[in-house]
Amino acid sequence: MTKKTGPASLPRPIALLAALAATAGPAAAGCAPEPQNVPCSSDAECRRLDEDLKYCISSTCVECLSSAICGAGNECADGRCVLRCRDARDCRSDQLCRDGTCEDR
Repeated sequence: MTKKTGPASLPRPIALLAALAATAGPAAAGCAPEPQNVPCSSDAECRRLDEDLKYCISSTCVECLSSAICGAGNECADGRCVLRCRDARDCRSDQLCRDGTCEDR
């Protein structure tokens, strides 16, 4: 487990960390967020690779640990925030709004 370097107010439940650690084997590699299979040893290392990847969990960089981190109405799935949208203005500039979800172009 890595040392948390982000704001103290973010939740970091032990049960979630245990679940992530249990799925970090080869089967989970297909679910890892981009960049895939990039080993990490600290949260700061992940942020240097990609500003959206804030946490190093089980040697994998992830954007979120829980849906609360992603903001109201959004959810954390496979370590990435799934953003809900009405149109493209609700998404990041590199995404489109499809069926109420922001997706990469």
